[in-house]
Amino acid sequence: MRSMQSSMARLLALLFCLLCSVAHAQPARISVAEFSKDPASVESLKSAIDAMRKGSEADPMSEAFRTSLAYWANTHGYIGTGTHATSMQKYIIDYRMPQCLQAYPKSTCDAYYKHVVNIDVPADGFTDSIWGTCQHGNLFFLPWHRFYLHYFERTVRKHTGNPKFALPYWNYFDNYVPTKQGIALPPLVVGGQNTLQDTWRTPGLNEAKVVMDASSADASQAFAFNDFTNFSNTLQGQPHGAMHCAVGSGCVMPDIGLVPIAGADPVFYMHHANIDRLWQCWMVRKANGQKIDLAWARANLGMPDAWYEQAYTFIDENGKPVNVKVADVFSEQYMPSYDQLLDCGANPVAKRPLLLATAVKGRSPLRAHRTQVLDTPTTLGNTTVNVSLRPDPSLKAESNDTAESASPSDGHTYLVLEDVTLVGLPTLTYKVYITNRKNPKKSSYVATFSFFGTGPAHEGHGDGNSLGDLVYQVSGNLAELGIQSADDIGIRFEPTNLLVGQKLRAQAAGNGVKVGRIRLQTSADAP
Repeated sequence: MRSMQSSMARLLALLFCLLCSVAHAQPARISVAEFSKDPASVESLKSAIDAMRKGSEADPMSEAFRTSLAYWANTHGYIGTGTHATSMQKYIIDYRMPQCLQAYPKSTCDAYYKHVVNIDVPADGFTDSIWGTCQHGNLFFLPWHRFYLHYFERTVRKHTGNPKFALPYWNYFDNYVPTKQGIALPPLVVGGQNTLQDTWRTPGLNEAKVVMDASSADASQAFAFNDFTNFSNTLQGQPHGAMHCAVGSGCVMPDIGLVPIAGADPVFYMHHANIDRLWQCWMVRKANGQKIDLAWARANLGMPDAWYEQAYTFIDENGKPVNVKVADVFSEQYMPSYDQLLDCGANPVAKRPLLLATAVKGRSPLRAHRTQVLDTPTTLGNTTVNVSLRPDPSLKAESNDTAESASPSDGHTYLVLEDVTLVGLPTLTYKVYITNRKNPKKSSYVATFSFFGTGPAHEGHGDGNSLGDLVYQVSGNLAELGIQSADDIGIRFEPTNLLVGQKLRAQAAGNGVKVGRIRLQTSADAP
């Protein structure tokens, strides 16, 4: 009898644990393409966003306003005054509008900027510490945005009245258009009176008159890294920043192209849900079956204790402030569920399995070599620029930098663009390629620069016009080109407006990007 009671107790305990885990499990996020197949879900989301738009007109001191789209957009960033505000004069009038006028007619720029206004922070004692706190250009980018999506999703869920609602993620390549060789916006967020459409996207994009360069959505470069720092930094640039700029007029016009206004566009949240999914994909691959929790994060992400203690405040679905710290993001409460977490780094359009396999698992195909450099600053403007590197003369005597030999190299090969800065008011960005100097017609795409969040510095968004050092792992690119000697490597920079179907409009003379130094090294660890 006692044995039966003991077994029953264990069974009840197991059932209780199972129910607890189900209760805490997040509804699974699915792709926008799958989500759109259910008319009831689509209508529910549209109704919720419409209600949140209407809530933007509520009393700024009310809970209704704190669950509005305006409140959530302002949490990411806002124009006005306050602790984390962006200056209208410094950022919009003096910087972005003149930049826009180089890329688009004055009538277009005027139309896009007329709705941008100064916003006052509600004097409720906590909103000033919430608005404008988005993190970019640092290693808080991924956890901050995970919290942000979590509470935004809960707010939308309450508006829908559906306890199983989950925010869909935008898997960019689901909207690849083969006939146009580019990516379109999802049908879910465009069209007529659709409350999910934002008027102020790249001209012609809502109507599919232009499509986005598929390279902008490529996440394979981020997935080439096994360490969190390089993964996070690379993912921020591409596809995160590149897709912001592709949808947002090259990041010279609102809404989604500018940090302080980006959250006004509903597709922003679907875009960031995908970025969060890519982070989860990366962690699942790295964990290799281990449970992803705080203990795992501390053991595998290489971040200091202070990183986990960083605190933020958000608003929940009831309009109440809630305090969190980065350590919480690895708890079950904040761990999101996704329907697809495999092969996330692959670009199905490029179809380059050798590149990806070499980048992730293999070693560099190069023979051992000295570090290659170009010490002369490289200026990028309106034309394609090809550069060649040479062995770094300062390292000839160093034992850790081997001369070219027939022996295989140890580790991966990295292309490092040092001290990358914006010059003037650039309206074009640049695609980076590895080229084979023995066969100049052959090239392998590496990455695309992202300018999202650049310009006059504002809270949490990096250092003004500096992109810092950009690190790319190029072992797979070299394998794709069949390059085995460092002497055969060339680098090419091609200007782009991130679009297909729209002719490049030249920047004014003197505008562009300067790369202070270019370095190519093969090493066991990433730079």
